[in-house]
Amino acid sequence: MKMKKFAVVTGAVFMVMLTVSVVLSAYHHEGENDSQHFVAQYPDKAGTKLDHCALCHTGGQYEKKTDKWVSLGSCQWCHYSYGYDGSGNIIDTLNSYGKDYLVNGRNQSAIAAIADMDSDGDGYSNTAEITAVRYPGNANDDPTKVPAPSRVYTKAQLEAMTQHTQFLLMNTARSGDFYAQYTGVPMEDLLKDAGILSSASGITVFAPDGWSDYHPLDIDADPELYHVNGVYPEAYYQYNEQADTALNTTDGWCDYGAPSGAGRSHLDSIVNANGLKMLLAFNREGQDLEPGILGDDNRLSGEGPFRVVPPQKTPSPPDQSSNAANQDVVWPYDYDWDHNAGSATRSATIIRVEPLPEGTTDIDLLEAGWEYVDEGKIIVYGAIADTNPPIPDIKVNGQDGPLTVSKEDAVSVTVELAAGSRIGQMADWWVAAYEPAMGWASYVHPMGWLMQLTPCLQLKLVDVSPAVNVYSGTLDVGMYIFYFAVDSNSDGNPQGTYLDSCTVTVQ
Repeated sequence: MKMKKFAVVTGAVFMVMLTVSVVLSAYHHEGENDSQHFVAQYPDKAGTKLDHCALCHTGGQYEKKTDKWVSLGSCQWCHYSYGYDGSGNIIDTLNSYGKDYLVNGRNQSAIAAIADMDSDGDGYSNTAEITAVRYPGNANDDPTKVPAPSRVYTKAQLEAMTQHTQFLLMNTARSGDFYAQYTGVPMEDLLKDAGILSSASGITVFAPDGWSDYHPLDIDADPELYHVNGVYPEAYYQYNEQADTALNTTDGWCDYGAPSGAGRSHLDSIVNANGLKMLLAFNREGQDLEPGILGDDNRLSGEGPFRVVPPQKTPSPPDQSSNAANQDVVWPYDYDWDHNAGSATRSATIIRVEPLPEGTTDIDLLEAGWEYVDEGKIIVYGAIADTNPPIPDIKVNGQDGPLTVSKEDAVSVTVELAAGSRIGQMADWWVAAYEPAMGWASYVHPMGWLMQLTPCLQLKLVDVSPAVNVYSGTLDVGMYIFYFAVDSNSDGNPQGTYLDSCTVTVQ
């Protein structure tokens, strides 16, 4: 095979053309003064996700019960660990950037002093991360990452989808139980509409106050993991006067007053022709869900505009509240009964489809959301189809192939790339050719063609247009496959995540 060197590719072609960022509304805690120091130093970052408590404070987890953890965003973690009364240690709520800011004076001069540091140790200076609108205190959020694919749904869009209505028991552990009828979209249908990938394993649902709950796609042996796909067991309506809050105002614990419960008797089957399913609900008893708000006590009230509603995996009666003094009742609190309401995330605003695709980063998932509540929207992101993926294009003599030429014919190979949603992400670039007798050949910039499989470049993805010539000349007799590919990472190993090829037969 005769190979000439790559045509010269100018530096302008391989420059980073765009830095992708997720911009969110700023949030400032009442009485705090630190954000103004940051914005004074970086005025162009006002209103971005960095203009927020999460710049310096980290989220955290606490063990609700054995091996069951609750994740909190930076605001709720601070409230939980530091306390409203300030009895905790505020330093424990700081991330690495926040600690560097604190020890350097906690003022605008401190912001400037730590600009060239790498607070989170991810290999990028604080300034480089701030410029890219990435958290300088979070090693998992760096300039090489791009936001994961996402889709935003409005309430009107969800209402236009096939709806599902179901009556069920919402069994809580510590507050009142109730029966209700919810209407919404089956979560399984929503994820299919969003383009869930075959690699997906489950979802994590987030509320704007930092609450999150994980759900596997398929049924799991863990009684507290409520699955997305399929139907749940049939249930029975369980009624007792002692439990009825309308009749027993002192010790009652279940609200039977929903209009959808009228005429039902104890042990009546709860029949649903389409089965009981996990819903993303937007309606209860024929009314839109009341939007959630965060009260002065840091507690979320309201359900809407969207609530995740999982039926019971193991149907059981409504049991007494765990914190009720009187447990000498027909259905006392039972830890092992199914308390599905605990996994019925209220004011759900964000659904992360796990796991995130390689090379992508989270959105500001524990800090965003109130804007979605106000606007009646929900975002689904992560392991879903990318509606704007990179598109590599390789042509021989201006054609996609396959084509046949003689060994005397001149052959011109060109490549072109639309970087799409991954523009700015570090990746392996591959320009290669394979012929059975010859094996693999690769163009390695700027050395030229080598008889091995090696990345052409390790560089951030950019648009390459117009097309760049990578080979001009003749070829020996044989069948050649030319490849142009970019990977989802830059580890030097061929993946061909986004790939195009062209076959040429030389006679």
